Amino acid sequence: MKESEIIRTLFGRTPPPEDDCYFLAPNRLVTTDSLSEGTHFLHEWSDAAILARKLVEVNVSDIIASGGKPKECFLNLGLSPLSQKKEWVRSFSKELRKSLDQYGMKLAGGDTFSASKTQLALTVVGTVEKPWLRSGGKFGDYLYLTGTLGLSQLGYKTLKKKSKEKKYKEAVDRHLSPKSRYAILNKLKAFKIHACMDITDGLIQDSERLALTSKGRLKIQIESIPLHPLAVKELGIDLCLGSGEELELLFLSPEILPPELVGVPVTMIGKLEDGKPGVLFQKEGKNYHPKTRGYLHFSEEE
Repeated sequence: MKESEIIRTLFGRTPPPEDDCYFLAPNRLVTTDSLSEGTHFLHEWSDAAILARKLVEVNVSDIIASGGKPKECFLNLGLSPLSQKKEWVRSFSKELRKSLDQYGMKLAGGDTFSASKTQLALTVVGTVEKPWLRSGGKFGDYLYLTGTLGLSQLGYKTLKKKSKEKKYKEAVDRHLSPKSRYAILNKLKAFKIHACMDITDGLIQDSERLALTSKGRLKIQIESIPLHPLAVKELGIDLCLGSGEELELLFLSPEILPPELVGVPVTMIGKLEDGKPGVLFQKEGKNYHPKTRGYLHFSEEE
């Protein structure tokens, strides 16, 4: 089954949520995310400290993409024979506390259990005055993207090839230890943000989700998308467009934003228009159809 079909089956007749965070009125956000050995990471690539950082960052990124700030979290650990070792647990715990401290977060509880493979899950609770929902986009809004895309996919390919070339170090670091855009949050709140999400499954899929929930057509100019030059050179445009776990923010605003906020590039890449909900990529004035969808959680989605 496709991931979307599994989710719809779980919710039955109730419409599934459209956002990664659930808004609990009056001011709470809740999100959860997991890292599963063999699906999201390999121990030969990621040590305990790397996994602790990544687990925190991917969850914090969801809270930020809803316009909130993280406060408390709950940790579930399924520990394998390898990750049950004292050295692994100590290293993970030390880095977890360090990662939580930088956001002023409190570890409030959780669960531990023995597993054949390492399973890590974090649930984060945050606060927000008014959440940025994916459904909030309005026709005429400009589509913006922070940072660049492509490095995470290049890092993954580099790890698979076991390459040690120095020119790929930034890409490997991006894939193993992506960082949320927490630093930009306060500055971004000075503008009208109608809808927002983070890039976790690649621009192709995530822009489509944003368009469908905002019930409009996103027209995106390929030439405007800030693709990392090395990633484009090594992988081509389509794989960069599908690069997941980038944690860049993709958002809609009626305002003209500056090209940079607190040192973070902010690029206008398209516009939300009235029309059949979906995404239309254009390159040199012609419609462009990527040959890949990006990362898919289940093979049946291919």
